[in-house]
Parts: sequence; C-alpha cells; structure tokens
Amino acid sequence: MPNSLAAEALNTAAALKRTRESLVLSYKETVYDIGESLVFFTPLKTGLASSNWGVSNSGSKSLEREVKEGVKGKASLEAISRSIPSLDFSKATIFNNPVDYIDDLEKGTSPQARAGMVTPTKTRINDLWLKNLRKNKII
Repeated sequence: MPNSLAAEALNTAAALKRTRESLVLSYKETVYDIGESLVFFTPLKTGLASSNWGVSNSGSKSLEREVKEGVKGKASLEAISRSIPSLDFSKATIFNNPVDYIDDLEKGTSPQARAGMVTPTKTRINDLWLKNLRKNKII
C-alpha cells in the first residue's frame, strides 16, 4: 500500500506540473492575442501607432520604448513576441504604446476606431483566455 500511495503522489505531482506549464502557455498565448487585438483595432494612416505596441511587466525598464517605424503593426507583433518569454507572470503585464497621440486615438478621434483600441480589446480578453485554456486542455 505505501508504494501505491507514493506512486499516486508522483502522478499527482507530474499532473500538477503539466497543468502549470499549460497555464503558463495559455497565458503567454493570451498576452500575444491581446497584443494582436490592440494592433488590429489601431487605426492605420501612417502605421506608426499600430507599429509601436509593446508589452512588459509593471516597473520594467522595457516600458520605456522608443517610437519606431514599422510595417503597419508587424513591428508591434514582433516586439510582443520577443518580450513574452521574459515576462514574469507573477507580476502585472502591461501593454504600452509610446506614440504621442495614442491617447487621442483611444478617445475615438479616428473614424477608423471610434471605440479606440483598448476598449474593444478589453471586451475580448475573457474569450481569448478561454480559447487558449481550451486549446491547451486546461478546461
């Protein structure tokens, strides 16, 4: 009997480890999906605003990102992809955009994004999270 109890404890520990790994993967995928949504909802005129989304942990130096020109969001998605592996998922994850007129765009000054970018993205976060939890067999 002690051996079967030890075996069950090992099986439980292994299952918990797999679950944790799947949760972290789901979170990383959701962070990327949120960034992709921000890029999608960002109006395109010059492509500057859509190319400058980034993600980091609160208090991180990487929040200080220089404005860079890119190809209509591609630079943002590449920056987000590069940042995700270094995120500490026990801390708040923050999206930012250093373009000086990003707040005006969020207020709906562009006919292409009357609801801004963050507002429509916020309504999608639960669905994105659940999609990734399902994909990674957590639920």
